[in-house]
Amino acid sequence: MRKKSQAQLKKDLDKIFSVWIRLKHPRKCYTCGKVETTLQCGHFVSRTYLATRWNENNCRPQCVGCNIWGNGKPLDFEENLKRELGETVVENLKQSRHQILKLTPSWYEEKIEFYKKLCTSL
Repeated sequence: MRKKSQAQLKKDLDKIFSVWIRLKHPRKCYTCGKVETTLQCGHFVSRTYLATRWNENNCRPQCVGCNIWGNGKPLDFEENLKRELGETVVENLKQSRHQILKLTPSWYEEKIEFYKKLCTSL
């Protein structure tokens, strides 16, 4: 069996992590409250920052309107996170995004297995 590239592992982790976020939280958009059947994994701090990309505090379900067309509605997202998790957690997310990470294939594989187990345990 051919080993997966790190890019493919990243894609696989994104996929299972997104499923987990949508299973873990209520079936409604975090920023507008609309009950939706098609939700996405929205990120408060952009997913371009690896340090917060798979941080569960940084992610909540969002409708396509808010996540894509509304660019994630960052101000609403931030207000809701502050109410839910507190100002300190939100500020720590903002600060930690600049952390430099060197992720290995084994790190990705471990995280993929971790979230697969969480998803099947529900």
